[in-house]
Amino acid sequence: MRWQFKEKAPASFKALFALFGINFVGQSAAFYAIPRWSPIRSDAAHSYLIRFRGGAVYFVQPWLGKYFLYGFAAHFVLLALMFVIMWLHRDEVERVS
Repeated sequence: MRWQFKEKAPASFKALFALFGINFVGQSAAFYAIPRWSPIRSDAAHSYLIRFRGGAVYFVQPWLGKYFLYGFAAHFVLLALMFVIMWLHRDEVERVS
C-alpha cells in the first residue's frame, strides 16, 4: 500500500523532498568523511569535538560539527513537514494498492 497525489504534487512537497534528499546525502557524506579525513587532535581550524561510537574522537570545523549533530534532527523535521503537507492536501491524495 502506498499513497500518491492524484494530480501533480504541490511545489512545497517537491521542495521539501529535495531538501530531504540533499540532507540525506550530506549526512551520509559527513558520516563517511569525518573518520577518514579529520584530525584526532585539535588545532585552530578544527576545534569542534565529534565522538563516534567505540570511543573514537575527531576534531572538525565548527560548521561541519554542528551540521553533523543537528542535521540528523533536521531529517526528522523535514519528514514531519512532508507528512503535514500531505495532510493539508489530503483531498488530493489517494491510496494505491
